[in-house]
Amino acid sequence: MIFTNKTFKNETIDLDFNRFRECSFVDCKITYRGFGTFELSNCQFDRVSWNFADAAAHTLSFLKSMYHGSGDGGKKLVEDTFHNIRNNVY
Repeated sequence: MIFTNKTFKNETIDLDFNRFRECSFVDCKITYRGFGTFELSNCQFDRVSWNFADAAAHTLSFLKSMYHGSGDGGKKLVEDTFHNIRNNVY
């Protein structure tokens, strides 16, 4: 779905497969599950909590395991991944 210029208050929001343009989120729980793409464009966030579930949580668990359990090579993988994200490589 596409949401434009909408204010969400005290709601649980699933990001997957949704587009939010110029929306405001106040006291919301925002969840990304990793099942589909989403868009957040020019949105405002006030007192929100971010949650990762399902496939997205598994990806974070993988990165954590690599960083803490795979020596210097695992740390380099995670650091390079975040470097590429910061530099808009992906």
